[in-house]
Amino acid sequence: MRKLTSSLWMKMYEKAHILGELLRSAVSSIEGGALAFSGGLDSGILAYLLKGRITAYTAGIPGSRDIKNAAEAAKILGIPLKIIEVDEKDIIRGIKFLKSIDKSITPVEISFELPLYFVSLYSSENRIITGQGADELFGGYKKYLEYPERMNEDLSRLMEKTIHRERKIVQELGKELITPYLHPEIVRFAQSLPPEMKIHNGIRKYILRNAAMILGVPQEIINMEKKAAQYGSGIWKMMKKMAKQREMSVEDLVKSL
Repeated sequence: MRKLTSSLWMKMYEKAHILGELLRSAVSSIEGGALAFSGGLDSGILAYLLKGRITAYTAGIPGSRDIKNAAEAAKILGIPLKIIEVDEKDIIRGIKFLKSIDKSITPVEISFELPLYFVSLYSSENRIITGQGADELFGGYKKYLEYPERMNEDLSRLMEKTIHRERKIVQELGKELITPYLHPEIVRFAQSLPPEMKIHNGIRKYILRNAAMILGVPQEIINMEKKAAQYGSGIWKMMKKMAKQREMSVEDLVKSL
């Protein structure tokens, strides 16, 4: 991956300005809703831009990293936050629901879709807003440090399968899914960027962090690190614990339900 030369740096800064305006435009028509909020960069940018129009919701096991991060980030941003603490019964009910939506869904897919299910189930708003797509578009996953070409593969999988399942999850609960990062103009823009603007000196989502800075997002939000939803929420850990208690694998636990 090339390093940013002085000319490429200037171009990156210009592109970051454009990205900031595209994000502002993508949320301009959103009048309100429930924001699935982890306290990380992606949902933090949306929370900042939608302040006064949304309520943030965080779902997870009591004491989980996402709940702690979200509480801290909501305080920094000055936004309302509702915490959804889930237990084993909630997870069992959620697994059954997700299997009814997608019979081929895997245990790992279940673990990262459950937070969306809980936010959709327990929020009072009719619109569910998520930061889905930011990782694939701007190089958010750690694996991209070594394999940046996987961004396109993962984006294709997201657009062809995952997002359709997520829309169905939300619709089955009588609500609408809104994904600002997957606005066609943002997707086209992200795909036009060279990899070195997305990952620079080991910093993932580099251009997105610069766009956030230009927009005025607090530095604490820009720098906050987060884990994938299944880990940050503690749900994957709980699923493994549930399986172990039953002397089963997670795969067999899911099949048994």
